Amino acid sequence: MRRLRLPAAVFLSLSALALAGCSGAGSGADIGAGASRSKAPASASPSASASPSASGSPSAPAPSGVIASDAPAPSPATPCTATKGLDPAALAGYLKGLRSSDRADSEAVFMVDTGTYLRLVKTQPPCEPVPMRIGFFRVDMKHSTDSAGFTFTYAPIRTVTVAVGPRDGKIDGSTPPEPSGCGGVLSVAYIGRDLVESDLPHDLRLPSKDSTLDWVIIDVQRDGVLDAVFKPPAGARDC
Repeated sequence: MRRLRLPAAVFLSLSALALAGCSGAGSGADIGAGASRSKAPASASPSASASPSASGSPSAPAPSGVIASDAPAPSPATPCTATKGLDPAALAGYLKGLRSSDRADSEAVFMVDTGTYLRLVKTQPPCEPVPMRIGFFRVDMKHSTDSAGFTFTYAPIRTVTVAVGPRDGKIDGSTPPEPSGCGGVLSVAYIGRDLVESDLPHDLRLPSKDSTLDWVIIDVQRDGVLDAVFKPPAGARDC
């Protein structure tokens, strides 16, 4: 009997097909492994069941649990507090209760010599900007022989209404005027009725000589006051 001699190229092709049939790394195995590693939706590439296999019959369907969708899951909305309709006392209490993102024991609304700021933890934003007032007063200073060292005379400069939140950062319109001559500046952030001179402190202290700051925090004893800062003139000790 004569043996048929096949060309070498045909023999190599048949060997390659045989090896491919023995491999277990088909498309269905890849999708299943991806689904077990991650809960993220599968990509929208054509399913293995949509195309016939090399033998002409459909491939097995993708493993259960694979979601053929690109739509991301909706993210939860950040909670907020509605402040419209609150009376001045409740609004002041709300603002004073906001905690700082820098220090948990500090208030989120605070003043420094350059203005008023909001540093708020992300779980406590108001749903809308909260109106707050800032009063700026000129403080004329004169040396005195009493124990306080100075006498103080207040003169209103201006009062502005600003919006606090929901965004963090410096509050627009809160920059105080600069001291001049023998006149310092007292800035008071508050809610409610207008500030009058009797609301303001009778005594003011100066920054200590070894302090790196040229301003001090002042305690104003009136309902609705959130914070206050006094910046004396540069030559206050010569007034």
